[in-house]
Amino acid sequence: MAKFDVRTELDSVINNSPVIVFLCTAEQDWPVEFVSDNVVKLGYSVEDFESGRIPYADIIHPEDMEYVLSEVARNSGEGSIEYT
Repeated sequence: MAKFDVRTELDSVINNSPVIVFLCTAEQDWPVEFVSDNVVKLGYSVEDFESGRIPYADIIHPEDMEYVLSEVARNSGEGSIEYT
């Protein structure tokens, strides 16, 4: 029986999901440490983000930025692990 590789299975689930997964650094413009392969659905490549050419903040619509910043501040103030 083949050994179950959790990392391979998680990569498969993440990269085949309809949801695009980002892992960003809590710094100005939120540099991206990881983005799922399916980011190509938005017309970008993984390399666009992981190389630093495009920070996550660059793809947030300007009218949504104030809301996003307030939600990050609210959630991080409440100790949410999604923003630490």
